[in-house]
Amino acid sequence: MTAITRATTALFVATAMLATLAGCSLLYPELARDDNGQVLEPAVIGSTELLVGDCFSFVDDSNLSEAEVTPCVTDHSHIVIGKGELTKPEITEAGGLQSAVSSSCSETFSAFKETVADGVRPDQEFIISERSTDDGALMTDYACIATDAPTPEA
Repeated sequence: MTAITRATTALFVATAMLATLAGCSLLYPELARDDNGQVLEPAVIGSTELLVGDCFSFVDDSNLSEAEVTPCVTDHSHIVIGKGELTKPEITEAGGLQSAVSSSCSETFSAFKETVADGVRPDQEFIISERSTDDGALMTDYACIATDAPTPEA
């Protein structure tokens, strides 16, 4: 390889990498968050991208796959109270996916119920997705979510 060919190849590879990274940023822009991790502006994201503490409402007609994440002081229907992952053997040992996720979220949901106003009865729900690890193992990711109302500003 000549020096010009190497330089051209290096430039091409660097440009391709930058374009790929820029494309990722456009598809999944980073949300502006405060020091406590709360979003500063409403944004629509994939529901599996929500973080613990995110307040959100599911986007209509998205089949629950998209959520509008919003500051918790604004109108929303749910909050993420926990996240985790389960292996196939853990799901089998628990007697199925519903039992495994429900059991994994149980303590978190009980603690959340203690924080809501008197007379409020939140519902426990889940967001579930599957992914493969680098070594090919199938993992089930879950988010423990609860129905929620806006928190008054301090």
